[in-house]
Amino acid sequence: MLWDPVQFLAHVGADQNSIDPIAEDMTGINRSRISFCVYTILGVVKRARWPADVDEAAAGGFVVGQTAAGAPIYRNPCSAQVLALLPNLLALIRTHNNLFLPENMARLSDTFTRAYEVMDVEKNLVLGLPQPVLDIYDSPVYKTTLERMQGFFCTLYDNCFHILGKRWPLLAAGFLHHRGLGGEDRKLRPGQPGQRPGPPPAALAPYPSRHDLCSRVFIKQLVVSCPSEYYESLLCPLLGQLFTYMLQRLNQRWQFINQKGILCGSDDEEVCEEKQVTQEMLEEQLVRLVTREVMDLISVTCILKKAPEPAGNKEEVDEEEMMATDSSQAPQGTPTYPTDELTELGKCLLQREDIYMTLLTISFNSLSWRDTGNCHRMASLVCWALLRQVIGGNLLPEAVTWFYTSVLKGLQMHGQHEGCSAALMQLAFSIYETLRPRYSELRAVMTQIPNIQAEALNQYDQRILNPPTQKVGEKKKKDQFKRLLAGTVGKPLGQQFKKEVHIRNLPSLFKKGKPDAAKRDILESSEDTALTSLFTPPPQEDI
Repeated sequence: MLWDPVQFLAHVGADQNSIDPIAEDMTGINRSRISFCVYTILGVVKRARWPADVDEAAAGGFVVGQTAAGAPIYRNPCSAQVLALLPNLLALIRTHNNLFLPENMARLSDTFTRAYEVMDVEKNLVLGLPQPVLDIYDSPVYKTTLERMQGFFCTLYDNCFHILGKRWPLLAAGFLHHRGLGGEDRKLRPGQPGQRPGPPPAALAPYPSRHDLCSRVFIKQLVVSCPSEYYESLLCPLLGQLFTYMLQRLNQRWQFINQKGILCGSDDEEVCEEKQVTQEMLEEQLVRLVTREVMDLISVTCILKKAPEPAGNKEEVDEEEMMATDSSQAPQGTPTYPTDELTELGKCLLQREDIYMTLLTISFNSLSWRDTGNCHRMASLVCWALLRQVIGGNLLPEAVTWFYTSVLKGLQMHGQHEGCSAALMQLAFSIYETLRPRYSELRAVMTQIPNIQAEALNQYDQRILNPPTQKVGEKKKKDQFKRLLAGTVGKPLGQQFKKEVHIRNLPSLFKKGKPDAAKRDILESSEDTALTSLFTPPPQEDI
């Protein structure tokens, strides 16, 4: 049943028509049993611990080996039980993903055609809408059959990935040493190519919140906790296909968001417009969440930061709070800046040209997506750190031109924001200063900037190609470069269609007349008006 989507749908009752929500749901018992089993595994995995002291853990048999760096590899107390159930859990996840294929979507009954859609509670969390507060004396609200089925699928999917992701560090060593990813009863040796995982199901594209959950809960934990000896055999094949797939899907979703002019019927124009706006806001916010998680995954995978983030900071954040967070806001808190080096996994990905170019493409494409916070983060932390690793090689002129043009597109989209403008200007300055002596194509891009002064551009190029003996200050060069790119900075939405009106020699509203001699200041008059006598005290008489 867990291995066949058709049998699974019949087992949970998703292919049956149900009209009366009060009648007893016979298949509800099957759903309850599946949920109970998954909840039990999740509870055991989350609460199992080994001793904190290394000697005590070794004496108790919780240390099974050491990593290449000498760190101990612990054995989770529940690893034997969970690993025995892991094949069925992975089969359940695969079956759940296959439910979104067109042939399985067609098997849903008319009652449950919307069973895979986002629930209203999740929609409110994504849109930041407050939840209705019920009084303790209010009568309970009975869910409909469709809502119960939606809750089952949503909770089941979340809990399965929480089992794999939330406590993956506790099971990683035992899982990697017990079975290969392809399911063979052998150890996955370092450097030995394992079975390449298949691409993510294309049917998940209309449901970006599931990509968000998979990336945030599972993939990120896998990257952080995976031993370095499994980078080549496990992470490189997995991340290569994942980033390629997400590049394609995110490009399509952002292009869809930017489309305008969806036609509605004339009869129900108001109703259609209201539903359309709500749906567009929901889809855009979901894509923002997925984009944020993918870019965060790239940062964790490749960028070595000076000040590491506190351990467990993001893991302890409430899931609902993370869903409600607006990714369009700029990141707050203490900033972390990339160093000159990549992480060990980033260096491993650098050796694979196809994967590394995919990372560069995602990073520079994201600069022109309508997400200010993501643009600021990628421009200041990721883009240059990735690009500078390959500028010493033989980059194609078309690739260099595309990188630089992507930054200019980001300025056109987000240049009106001060934080994004500073980060994008710095990125464009670094690219032009470093690559202009080798690639004359960058000058051709600069000449296409609106209202650029050719003489100023020639002077700036001469300083790069023929540096003067007297060194020019860094701030002065950046100010000159900023003036050259002034034509690319976009305007805010409220000023994009503003019509500038200039009236020369506008006549004054009031004409000044000649001063009247009769209207003079009475205090400035030389005549004695006897006003001073009013304030003169009377003489005192002698008594």
